[in-house]
Amino acid sequence: MLRNGTRMALAVLLSAVGMGRAFPDAFAGLMPAQEEALKAIARGTAFTWPEMNDAQKRDLSKKAQEYLDIYQRYHLRNSLNADVWYKDYDRKEVYRLEGVGDSACWTGHYLAALSLRWHLEPSEELRKGILSVLDAFDLLTKVSGPVGYIARYAGPASDQGYREYYKVYGRGEDPERPGLGKRAYKGVEPYQDLVWLGYSSRDTYDGAIFGFATTLAYVTDREILDRTRQLVERVGDRLISDGWDILDGKGNRTRGMGVFKMAWMRAMLSANPGKFGSLTEEFRRLCSELSQRQKVVADIRYKEYFANNLSFICVFATTILEKDPEIKKLLTDVLKRMQDETASHLNAHFAALYAAATGDKDNSKVRAAVQGLLIDFPAPPKFQREVDLSKDPNQESFDEDYTKYAQLPHERVTTDFMWQRSPCVSHGGSNLPYELPGIDVFLPYWMGRVAGVIPAP
Repeated sequence: MLRNGTRMALAVLLSAVGMGRAFPDAFAGLMPAQEEALKAIARGTAFTWPEMNDAQKRDLSKKAQEYLDIYQRYHLRNSLNADVWYKDYDRKEVYRLEGVGDSACWTGHYLAALSLRWHLEPSEELRKGILSVLDAFDLLTKVSGPVGYIARYAGPASDQGYREYYKVYGRGEDPERPGLGKRAYKGVEPYQDLVWLGYSSRDTYDGAIFGFATTLAYVTDREILDRTRQLVERVGDRLISDGWDILDGKGNRTRGMGVFKMAWMRAMLSANPGKFGSLTEEFRRLCSELSQRQKVVADIRYKEYFANNLSFICVFATTILEKDPEIKKLLTDVLKRMQDETASHLNAHFAALYAAATGDKDNSKVRAAVQGLLIDFPAPPKFQREVDLSKDPNQESFDEDYTKYAQLPHERVTTDFMWQRSPCVSHGGSNLPYELPGIDVFLPYWMGRVAGVIPAP
């Protein structure tokens, strides 16, 4: 999120560079009947979903590829995910990197997308891409000192765009370490030329295990699988050593529990059942406790709506790796409840996760969400833009901050990953040369293709 001081600096910057930007390419949009169906789902009323036509299939495939191309060209900074704030819309000069505090989380989502595509279209190019991501995670688990701790991000101290971020990371500069934020640190040998970001949260580890589990479930390449298992073991050893808390070695601590712990235990048991077999009983208990929870997801207008994404990806990761029929049934039942509770949220990502993990590809709400919302997703480039629906006569307000019903993607505030934000936020964003990654298009696209809810072009 941009803070007030940052916004003031932006205003000065924008006055110098101007506000122009190229119009995106046109793609086949929603048919009127499809739009009406999605609005009916948001309102909980009856609907019929008209399946994608050939133009929509072709254009959605092209849109997903364009977002992936842009991502790989501009948003992999030091092989890790980053938002990029430019000095102008031509992308010629970076003002600063942004969002890298959540880099490991979103890099895990990117890894999942590559692995899903590899499952359908294996290629040497994809294989190299997956190995490059695993190299980046290998670095993140070594750069801080405590081997197995996953740093949020690591990059060269000399990178000017990154320096603008890390020098204030952790609520301002550390007066005892000029040039470094309070939670930014120099790497240990042989990584002294790097700066890494500490105080990793559940988000960091949830995104990582989502990527690792998807790779283990959908990729068959021996080297990739061996590398992924090694990373799971390394992080697992650290978690056990630290009592399942996330400790960065700098005095910062995040408690590890619930679905976070469940997903990592399942991955550890899958990676090396002989070594981690003693976790089985507690893992089964955690699955049972989850199945008995009355409320699994947060409300549609919950301020920290991102918690729903973390829950979904952890339950998904656990489900796709689970082999025991009894536990698998518990988990798929939980996912069914999660999907039912979020159907009115119009969330393509959640619907695709559900379909891929459960095999329920004929669910009309799921097909409508994955197909329709990705068709409606604006074409690249994905720069921030200011949105204010509070006075739009076509929108019913819930209060001054939220709409009554979920909005369609083209109406929403542009964010880092659309599916982790409330679909009812009525205003926000800024008209900036600040480009956000398009993982929220190409990840659910390939998840939907694997699940059988998006037809091939």
